[in-house]
Amino acid sequence: MARETVEPFNPAKELLLPIITHGLPYPQACAKHLRDTLHCSRPFLVISNSLSKNTDAIERLRPALDSGHVALAGVHVGMKPHTYYSEVLQVAREVRGSGADCIVTIGGGSLIDGAKAMSLVLANNANTHQELDALFRATNALRHGQPTAEGGPRTVHPSSIPVLSITTTLSAGEFNPPGGSTNDATDHKQVFCNPAGVGVSVIVMDPALARTTPERVWLSTGLRAVDHCVETICSSNPREEGTRHSLRGIGLLIPGLLEIKQGAGDDAEARLRCQLGAAESMKAANLYGVKVGGSHGIGHQIGPLGVPHAETTCICLPAVQKFNAKVNAEQQQIVLGAFWSDPDIAGALTRHNLVKGQADLGDALDAIIRELGFPRTLKDYGIGRDKLEAIAESSLKDACCQWNAIPLEKKEQVLEILEMCLGDQ
Repeated sequence: MARETVEPFNPAKELLLPIITHGLPYPQACAKHLRDTLHCSRPFLVISNSLSKNTDAIERLRPALDSGHVALAGVHVGMKPHTYYSEVLQVAREVRGSGADCIVTIGGGSLIDGAKAMSLVLANNANTHQELDALFRATNALRHGQPTAEGGPRTVHPSSIPVLSITTTLSAGEFNPPGGSTNDATDHKQVFCNPAGVGVSVIVMDPALARTTPERVWLSTGLRAVDHCVETICSSNPREEGTRHSLRGIGLLIPGLLEIKQGAGDDAEARLRCQLGAAESMKAANLYGVKVGGSHGIGHQIGPLGVPHAETTCICLPAVQKFNAKVNAEQQQIVLGAFWSDPDIAGALTRHNLVKGQADLGDALDAIIRELGFPRTLKDYGIGRDKLEAIAESSLKDACCQWNAIPLEKKEQVLEILEMCLGDQ
């Protein structure tokens, strides 16, 4: 019989949300925590288009909910990547009209950000693009102790209905209270945050369901979680507690990703380790305020040029670490030590002819990314030298670049990193 493990995302606050559950099949876990943790009985389901079309995910969920006296209030299939305002407003209207008392997502990051946005919209009665944009901007201002814009809301009500997410990727947005939503008119991605500080209340991990995720998506989002770990260990403001969580994340993620790529061992067990590693990857930033850096900041700018969000890590992370090595070599050695002390990771490094004590962190990351089968350069994605100036200028406006171990304040600094990423030598 399946045994459930339930743990708080924040180990110091055992009674507070969010919680993580694994061990039960997702239909049973969902029904149990809707009823017993969230005290909800009318969930509105938002499910990815691919899972709806290619799996029996909904059919498996319904009887489990019925047996717990929980009934779906409605279902919405699919949301476009980047969580556009228009869809947030559309689905929020569906949720409001259904009389739902919570939102359940089955899928990846766009759905999760969408659900977080909808809950905030419903609490604050935002019905137009302008009202939604003003609301999101107000949440950011209040979060940073700044005055809200003229004409915007003076107060923001906390999200009104909880979100339960059944996760199928490793991008880890479910552990992040803020979310991002894209303005249809400008294509600008606006960050927002529930004033109560909770994004998703219950995170359900089911590695059997995660097997339906395409391998490239699984591995690339796993590398994105590795990026969270590396950049927080090598941060401009590292914290010992955060580093412990990030090292634990590396130890779960990279061996699990290698195992899945090689098709060795128990796939479900490796996927669960990856899921738990993704949770660890977010703790330094979310529990201890540790900043990420240039890989995230520059990656945000190359994503719109046709690089899948998670794969920006494959291009940026090694180069950023090489650039930063002059100021954080000691922190980079912590990561390298973790790599070489794990036999699976060390084996991958050795297969790429790296030698312990000689290879730097950028080289080691390059080897791991190549071992998992990903392109490494801008050229591989059709991005040429003619785009570098615009990428660099845009990067300077990104907070993550300003938080980099060497603050990226000049275009020439970003161009130096991008030259390492170009791949036209």
